[in-house]
Amino acid sequence: MFLEMIYCFIATFFFAQIMNAPKKSLIYSSLTASMGYAVYKFCIISEHSLLGFFLGTCLIAIIGEILARRLKMPATIFIFPSVIPIVPGLGLYETILAFVQNDIQKALETGVNTILSIGSMAIAMALISLIALKIRNKKTV
Repeated sequence: MFLEMIYCFIATFFFAQIMNAPKKSLIYSSLTASMGYAVYKFCIISEHSLLGFFLGTCLIAIIGEILARRLKMPATIFIFPSVIPIVPGLGLYETILAFVQNDIQKALETGVNTILSIGSMAIAMALISLIALKIRNKKTV
């Protein structure tokens, strides 16, 4: 698992560079991705994949919001590259492959699982963003 976290760190670092993220944010994004991936992987090992997508993305979004305030940058600079290692790309690939092979049952099963995973990630990001917005608004009032 430690090796996977290192790979996650490296992949996120270079993905953030491709996105032209500020150099100051590269290490932070990579560390955030590794932590989120560790939570995701722990849940996957304990056979709670949807919870893994949700909690991993929640952790990434929380750390991204905190770093955004501390470093005075938009939160998306930290969140977007950090969430890339968790995105269920294999599920999307397997869904399309099953459709091409005319295995509709497998395609639907894999597709629904993938959509639920992506949905749990979207809900996690929206929830943390909403909470951060409410906290920011209370501080300004």
